[in-house]
Amino acid sequence: MSSAISRDQNKNRPREPKPAWGWRVTGVILGLVLTLVGAGAVFLNGVQGVQATGLVGTRGTFTVDYCIDTNPSRKNSDYECGGDFTPRGGDADDVWSGRLQNAGDYSAGEKRDVVESWVGSDGHFREVGVGATLGSVVWFCIGLVILAMGVVQVRKWAKSFKR
Repeated sequence: MSSAISRDQNKNRPREPKPAWGWRVTGVILGLVLTLVGAGAVFLNGVQGVQATGLVGTRGTFTVDYCIDTNPSRKNSDYECGGDFTPRGGDADDVWSGRLQNAGDYSAGEKRDVVESWVGSDGHFREVGVGATLGSVVWFCIGLVILAMGVVQVRKWAKSFKR
């Protein structure tokens, strides 16, 4: 006794044509690129987010000497400030020069609570606090979405080679 719906009936159906070989390869490559970009964003913003809390790293005070707008379009300002960093509990002998990344337009002499950046070169500092932490969390989540999109694309197009 067989039912009206049977697997045998599906065997006689013609298969859907596969996408062209070039499209499948392009899909896998695009998926790998998205996966790598997403993983990089997750890693970078994970590290910077943890640092922005101020719980890890060399924390101290950054005294601004000058700030410049590094965005040549002048539509969206992107300030970087130069100045001196004093670690917590340090004195005048412990001061070293550096740059404050992702800064605002601060006036000379303004003091900011910062942590030494683990990502990038020596002498780069990042602000700590709720705003900096939330910014890193937002970019971390965007990185997760890009990572997920890449994994889905790789799986989808890799399966197309099996049929």
